[in-house]
Amino acid sequence: MKIGIDARFVGPQGTGLGKYTEKLVLNLSKIDPKNQYAIFLKKDNWDYLALSKNFKKVLADVPWYSLEEQLKMPGIFKSQNLDILHVPHFNVPIFYRGKFVVTIHDLIHHEFSETSVTTKNPLIFSLKRIAYRKVIGHAIHKSQKIITPSNFVKSEIARNFKIDQSKIVVTYEAAEEEYFSRQPLAVSRQPFLLYVGNAYPHKNLERLLDALEMINSYSSSERSESRSSEQARTIINLILVCPRDVFSKRLLSEIRKRDLEKSVELKGYLGPEELSKLFQKAAAYIFPSLSEGFGIPGLNAMASNLPLLASAIPVLKEVYGDAALYFDPKNPNDIARKIEEFSKSPKLKSDLIKKGKRKVKKYSWLKMAHQTLSIYKNY
Repeated sequence: MKIGIDARFVGPQGTGLGKYTEKLVLNLSKIDPKNQYAIFLKKDNWDYLALSKNFKKVLADVPWYSLEEQLKMPGIFKSQNLDILHVPHFNVPIFYRGKFVVTIHDLIHHEFSETSVTTKNPLIFSLKRIAYRKVIGHAIHKSQKIITPSNFVKSEIARNFKIDQSKIVVTYEAAEEEYFSRQPLAVSRQPFLLYVGNAYPHKNLERLLDALEMINSYSSSERSESRSSEQARTIINLILVCPRDVFSKRLLSEIRKRDLEKSVELKGYLGPEELSKLFQKAAAYIFPSLSEGFGIPGLNAMASNLPLLASAIPVLKEVYGDAALYFDPKNPNDIARKIEEFSKSPKLKSDLIKKGKRKVKKYSWLKMAHQTLSIYKNY
């Protein structure tokens, strides 16, 4: 059987999509020595993956989400005489006529359609949205199977596109290996919250800043009134690790607007080694997002023995269960209350760490690869 996987997202520039594709390909190479694979890569990620002999690299140096992708990729895919193609995102070329499965990670573009989520001219944004709906509709209706990372996304796809849920298969993702901590549960932590990810509007970082402003303004006033520093609340610090782009620039402006430069540090891209060190040092990981497809960062936190504070949105509750302290992501007051509740309770911290250690072990990239391979074998 000849299986193709579009791996152009692999590498740090592909963010979560790249990590999913990387873990899929590497784990398939561990479990499947029989089938032949064509792995489509760009020049800048050509050497990123070390593959088995039955995995052949194919150059597909074509930009994502482009007209060039729609015109050139069908021919590149067709040249490999595939039995089945796996495109790990919605961007399946509409002119490709071979059999394919597609992974739809989320419907965030459906949920957040206003122009505030883009930096593009409103007319260009409108045209791109039309193209997006055309492409994702084709991917969903013409695919042999749809893979999603959660039951929440599965139900959203079925509801929005009016398709039978039997066409959709859930394959949970997992934490990344480098985050699994060798430190004891009682390791000393530094008093800062950590967030890692994009600064897109749906990540809801402005409300997190609002909550932090509330906490720290209360703390400052109590410090000035209290004779004993032990009686006053502790200033909450926050480290945000976001790619350097226009959205992170907007976020920096919001930090300055709230006069939070002393308590909020905005870092750019960090490699896995630097990131894992931050996870080992933080007091807690905070995940204020309004919408996700799965939530790998929260599992990375659990793997690092790091307590998790998260949005009470359905998908995160599905993935994290009782291993997180949840807050209403649209209510800065509630975010602030939960941060303070966490900071005052050593028992809560300990319980979250223990529950997180149990929860994170339930997810496995190897299991995800086995499930995906069984899908390929049907075609």
